[in-house]
Amino acid sequence: MKSKCGHFAAKSYVDSHAGLCRKCHYNFVFLAKLEDAYGEDALVEYWYAMILSSPSSDKEISHLIDHLTRFYERKLNELPSKQKYIKKMLYMLHSLQKPFDAEDLR
Repeated sequence: MKSKCGHFAAKSYVDSHAGLCRKCHYNFVFLAKLEDAYGEDALVEYWYAMILSSPSSDKEISHLIDHLTRFYERKLNELPSKQKYIKKMLYMLHSLQKPFDAEDLR
């Protein structure tokens, strides 16, 4: 079965893990543990560095950015007390999806 992320996985796995394949689900579990251990800013820094150091044409990174964007957009409404952090994550993710040229700002 094709999961939300576009990867193929067993139907039972996709149904029990929010529609994600094994690899994408593992990435989200890792994120949750990182955030619990080191805080929100460490998570933002980790993802920004990891995504920037990966090739821009990598489909897995674009899938992951899409997952993270949807995840944090849902959390924005669910957790009003963490809006500053969530907006920081969404800004970072959107800037990675649609990069801009600093020369255009002049």
